[in-house]
Amino acid sequence: MSSDQEVILASLNTHAGRTADGRPYDLEAACRQLKADIIVLQEVWRPRGQLNPVREIAAALGAEPLWTDLIPDIDLGSVGIADEQARGRWGLAMLTTAPVLGFDVTDLGRSPGDLVPRGAQLVTIGLPRRGSLRIVNTHLTYRLLSPVQLLRLVRRLAADDLPTVIAGDLNMPLPVTGLAAGYAPAVSGRTYPAHRPLLQLDHILASRRVARCGGEVLPPVGSDHLPVRARLRLK
Repeated sequence: MSSDQEVILASLNTHAGRTADGRPYDLEAACRQLKADIIVLQEVWRPRGQLNPVREIAAALGAEPLWTDLIPDIDLGSVGIADEQARGRWGLAMLTTAPVLGFDVTDLGRSPGDLVPRGAQLVTIGLPRRGSLRIVNTHLTYRLLSPVQLLRLVRRLAADDLPTVIAGDLNMPLPVTGLAAGYAPAVSGRTYPAHRPLLQLDHILASRRVARCGGEVLPPVGSDHLPVRARLRLK
């Protein structure tokens, strides 16, 4: 952990470990560059018949991996990332050096025209001498209905009275995240496309019981999105 008081959270849309033009990049090196206690990853791809890259990266970082399948069998051409025939699993992942107290997944539905069913990882971690913090990792639809999915997610999270952080590729600009009542942005800055950012699509939103101690957009690590990182603590 970074300290007894603060935790560092980073988020990256990995683009399946491919650059904008479909070439592989070193995802382990990218995760190291994030320098975070907790890393949430979207668009993670596990090639069939090969070692699980998430598990390998977690072992290298001394973290616990948490994986959620969104599509169990797909090739990267189907999602417009790379001209590759290999099949694999597509989903969300989290790497955490903080102890995991609870792990659940919530379904956010599939928008018309969107190949990917959307969901969120709900992971409760323990912070030494501070209590519990829920980290929510999600990748919302690009089909203009992302605000609907965000509202759906916030309503479901409200059922439990936990300090919560929502992080990931929300596929909406910063002002629209204001629809998440009770949450405030920890990072402000353009994240997409990585080579010439025009929009902030990647966000870290903290609930009222979580203090935002600093946030930033990080330099390119290989993906077509820039990563974001924030320092957080429980109030």
